[in-house]
Amino acid sequence: MNEIRNARELGPSHFVWDYFCRGPEESMTARATAAKKAGFDAIGIYLGAWAEMQTNPSEIDELEETLCNNGLALANIETLRGWASPDRPSEQCLALESAVWEITDRFQCRYVQVIGDYTGTIAEAAKGFGSLCDRASEHGLLVGLEAVPEMTNIENLSVASEIIERADRENGGLCFDSWHLTRSTSSVRDLELISGTKILSTQWNDGPTEKVFDDYYTDTLSTRVPPGDGEFELVEMMRALVANNCQSPIGLEVPSKELWTAPIDEAAAASIKGMKRIMELI
Repeated sequence: MNEIRNARELGPSHFVWDYFCRGPEESMTARATAAKKAGFDAIGIYLGAWAEMQTNPSEIDELEETLCNNGLALANIETLRGWASPDRPSEQCLALESAVWEITDRFQCRYVQVIGDYTGTIAEAAKGFGSLCDRASEHGLLVGLEAVPEMTNIENLSVASEIIERADRENGGLCFDSWHLTRSTSSVRDLELISGTKILSTQWNDGPTEKVFDDYYTDTLSTRVPPGDGEFELVEMMRALVANNCQSPIGLEVPSKELWTAPIDEAAAASIKGMKRIMELI
């Protein structure tokens, strides 16, 4: 059997098909097979999916075999919350962390994504983030904080950047998502001011600039479209990251009702083809 591709060797010429590009009923093995066919180098996993797979360990073995046979990496793990309590991580966060370390040690993942809320002060949030980064470093893992408007109190790049700067950890940085940037109070100009070395993960997608659904959660999981099919300033965003020498892989996260119900091969191909068209314009 071949070896699993090492996700820590991925860079800006590689593509990652993130977990929420498909609905939760889709198996990880099916995702890996479709990703390979479309030209992706890696896929991502959600902690909820891992918990379900643990009830049937043969599914984990099957995923490992599929990754090996297709030369794919398991790059990204989503999502940790509860790390930013004033005194220590929540018990739920610590339990989820143990799953993150287990996945990472088995599959050589490169990155775990975290989101808010934080409680207490920004300084306390930074302390919590730094502590998480220290635990992750024991497993060779990067930690990316994603600003998510409306759903968390880390609503924009300014707040997220202050937390990671105060924490000042080598393996700690930001997750950039074109959807959340567009829908937050941040702008491309804010992105231009962030060092590319601190953008540890990217999640590209497109969509309408105005809400389709009032509820942010429903909107963000329903109305995204492949890059180039919407109204976002993706070319400008990509130029900002290139100018700042961002070395992260190109992640695609395009959850939508249409793509979740489309044949899996078509969904994977639509996302990567759209992103490649955007990159040709840089």
